Amino acid sequence: TPEEAAGIFVKILKGDGSWAQNAVVLANAALGLYNTNAYPNYEAAFQEAVESLESGRAHHKFTQLISLQ
Repeated sequence: TPEEAAGIFVKILKGDGSWAQNAVVLANAALGLYNTNAYPNYEAAFQEAVESLESGRAHHKFTQLISLQ
């Protein structure tokens, strides 16, 4: 359900996702970042996605976005 998917997404952002869940989120995030043309290659975008997830920055930005609604 959408509610279950949202719960899994938040779990991943909080650092509690499984390896497979994190891999999917990181691959998608890296592709999105790469498509901004702000990164020289996919690997650089992927490393940025990893750093954002592992540092908690992704979760922080997500909660900021939610608070705007």
